[in-house]
Amino acid sequence: MFTTRWGRLFSGNKDKFSGALSFSSGLKDQWLSIPNGSDSARQKKKINQLMNLSLQYSPYSYWFANITLRAPIADTSKYTTDFRYSFGYDDWHANTLSLVYSNYGDNRLFPSGNKRRTYFEQGAFTLAWKFSLPKSIERHLLIQQGDSLVCQTGYSWIPRYYSLADNDLRSNKNVFLGGCGYTFKQHFFVRATAFWFPDSAQQQPWNGDYSYSFGYAGYTPGSFSVQYANYSGTRYPGRSSSNAKFREGTISLIWFLPF
Repeated sequence: MFTTRWGRLFSGNKDKFSGALSFSSGLKDQWLSIPNGSDSARQKKKINQLMNLSLQYSPYSYWFANITLRAPIADTSKYTTDFRYSFGYDDWHANTLSLVYSNYGDNRLFPSGNKRRTYFEQGAFTLAWKFSLPKSIERHLLIQQGDSLVCQTGYSWIPRYYSLADNDLRSNKNVFLGGCGYTFKQHFFVRATAFWFPDSAQQQPWNGDYSYSFGYAGYTPGSFSVQYANYSGTRYPGRSSSNAKFREGTISLIWFLPF
């Protein structure tokens, strides 16, 4: 539920084919590199607003393959359209194991110059275990009957990653994660995940110390979901380059397609 930025968008949906159309927007303007040709781009300061189309195929049990196509609301060209994808096994119930590959890198439908469409080796392989807390502890944390609290611990391995300090690619990035998600009234949720980098030099400025999200999710086809998420560059209080302000996050309105 918590290994990807979407928080497993289709968790709880047992259909073989699932889809969602969403609008996401940052809460403050930022400098963005906007490709405007096969080998050119320009810098512009604006709020990053995107339309996203996510499609998922689950052929059997909890095996799945997911792709999300993303295009900016403004300054649109074929070179600005990108995509993210993931696949693997991910049972969203407690006390289950998941193994997921996900790639949120510089994936382009129409890559510029000599760039590749995707860099598979820069994606993350995540092995995780979801579990429920002991009843003696859980009963003191649940607000009302019917609420649920599921936690997760896991490990991610990235074969190749970009190091800002070295301005080059490096190998074998390791990240440990742990977090919990609370759902109340079957739709409202709060999730938080902490990350630990055994080699602190591997943590880049955009790699957060933690991530969190909250919102409302309908899950069923034809329903809507709205959520706020903050996962990029967050830092614990007292750490250098602290960037955990609320306006650094993104708000999304999601419509689960009725098929």
